[in-house]
Amino acid sequence: MSEINTKQGSPLGWIASTWMATGIPFIAMSTTVAAMYNSFKLPDTDVAFWTGLIMLPWAFKFLWTPFLEMFKTKKYFVYVSQFFLGVLFALVAVSLISDRFFGLSIGLFLAIGVAASTQDAAADGIYIHELDTTLQQRFLGWKTLFQNLAKALFGPGLIMLAFQIEEAYGLKIAWMVVMIIYAIIMIVMGVISANYLPSGGNAVHEVESAPEAIVIYKDVIVQFLKRKNLIAGFGFFFLYRLAEAQVVTIAPLFFKATRVEGGLGIDKDDTSFIFGVIGLIAFVAGSVVSGYYVASKTFTRKTLLTLCAIMHVPLLIYAYLAISQPVDDLPIIIMVAFQQFCYGFGLLAIVYFTLQELTPGRYPLANFSFAVGMMHLAYVVPTMFSGYLSDYMGYYEFFIWIIICSIPAFVISATVPLTQSNNATAS
Repeated sequence: MSEINTKQGSPLGWIASTWMATGIPFIAMSTTVAAMYNSFKLPDTDVAFWTGLIMLPWAFKFLWTPFLEMFKTKKYFVYVSQFFLGVLFALVAVSLISDRFFGLSIGLFLAIGVAASTQDAAADGIYIHELDTTLQQRFLGWKTLFQNLAKALFGPGLIMLAFQIEEAYGLKIAWMVVMIIYAIIMIVMGVISANYLPSGGNAVHEVESAPEAIVIYKDVIVQFLKRKNLIAGFGFFFLYRLAEAQVVTIAPLFFKATRVEGGLGIDKDDTSFIFGVIGLIAFVAGSVVSGYYVASKTFTRKTLLTLCAIMHVPLLIYAYLAISQPVDDLPIIIMVAFQQFCYGFGLLAIVYFTLQELTPGRYPLANFSFAVGMMHLAYVVPTMFSGYLSDYMGYYEFFIWIIICSIPAFVISATVPLTQSNNATAS
């Protein structure tokens, strides 16, 4: 880790630009692309399949992250990825002229996904290398803030702009303008990164040939798999997220469902506002506060149990709402805002754990990337069966089930091996 950079003032400036840059292509791919294809009257099944496909690079970026440990600096990969993203978005704009734009755009969006996820991985490498443990914890919430700010500014806003331009100048012109805007923004971000980002350290092991790269790649994987508490770490991810992952999926459906069905009967626009605006603001605020809290306390057993309690106990709110079926909007909004604040506060426990327990070693960036893949899997598995359970049980029983699912989170938080706890015991 760089001792110099941590003493050169607050890193908030480059954190702001870097994580806004990571949020822009993500929101473009996850939201804007679907809106564009829908505007061209493509079948919903095609839109759902292909927009899901182009998001896969984020799930599989751990496969090529080890190569970022072998060449150049992490800064290099960040700004080159951003310049490349600018070119790719410009090519998407050009592809809209072609009669075969759909196939061309899908190929370009896949390339954008690879470049954007590479940018994300390299940015994580800079964060890990340039900041000490305390600063890593302190600024985690700010990363969340700036990434979500970018999503808010460059997602719905540009979609609305496209709809307005479409009415005046036509469909293709509208979406060409939006893609050109994305291109310009990413190139500007590349210029900023090239001039202001810290290096993120040189390659851990410079390679000069393909066979040597294969050897190092294998070593990266072996070193990660040999980590002492790897299995315990994956168990922590899964059990800590078991209740949360199900609630994230079902809570908005519960709000929109009719009261006859056991829901709250809130229309989809109000539900989107409650979770997408109020909830998001509260979640980000909780994340920022969490970073400062953990940085002041260090990540110990007591800290982890506190985070676990703050995140899981407020899930009782949904069981209460299912029982009481309130009709006034304000109390519902206040309760959801409180729960989302606590959610943002406690969820970062899995990142604190990763940075402290699974990231250190010969290849910290690759270690972190592999662990993030494990986090994602731990989230996906519970969401896959949550819909079936809520349909089978009904909303009230489902939220009682959620309370039961939160118990393993407390058990694993009390037992998972922690470096700080071990050191405290030894002293």
